[in-house]
Amino acid sequence: MQEIFEKYIENSFDSHQQANFKFHQFELNYKKFFKKGVSLNTLDIGVGRGEMLSCMKKWGHNYHGIDISPSTVEFCKKLDLSCELVDDTEFWLNDHQKQFDIITCLDVLEHIPKDQLISFLKGIFNSLKIGGIVIFQVPNLQSPFGYLHHFNDITHINGFVEHSLNQVLLSAGFKNTSCYGFEELYEKTPKVFTKKILRFFFRKIVRFLRTINANPNPEILDPVFFTVANREG
Repeated sequence: MQEIFEKYIENSFDSHQQANFKFHQFELNYKKFFKKGVSLNTLDIGVGRGEMLSCMKKWGHNYHGIDISPSTVEFCKKLDLSCELVDDTEFWLNDHQKQFDIITCLDVLEHIPKDQLISFLKGIFNSLKIGGIVIFQVPNLQSPFGYLHHFNDITHINGFVEHSLNQVLLSAGFKNTSCYGFEELYEKTPKVFTKKILRFFFRKIVRFLRTINANPNPEILDPVFFTVANREG
């Protein structure tokens, strides 16, 4: 997979520019977890095209990003975003213990081999300040269409539902975790309003079918979900 990560911008994204819709989605889903009027030390792991870095910068925080892909780091640096290339993310995290108020790790965990996952999460745990939080975003395999996100990238080797993500977070030392559906529909238009109504009834049907078949029936059915976990004292 290293060949793909070397040129991740070139072979994994539809265009060589930031996705404008992500700024709106991050505002809707994540901004509420960043304290207003307070400059926080923030870190983004797996910078991609830098949309989260741009949000952190816009929201007025001390921010930095790390990635193992030379192409993503080069792309973000051309946008004058603070980031660096790392050979070993876990080593870097353990070398920066108790430094960050907020860490975002969006669309990253699904790329990490299972035998390395808990030690990777422990590195994140150790790099948080006491009381700091981390936001993990992953494809939601308990969603009827979560597989479309999961199998869209050949480098995805892990899959998560709420329970399995909570399992590894507890094993890494996190105690307080909360899961949320990632809302992708941010526009306030009649078309989007109609989509949300139809989606509501579709999910009612999905839950009913799972109930009568005695299947697991979790609450979050969005194709992507995120978990917020904090480091206690």
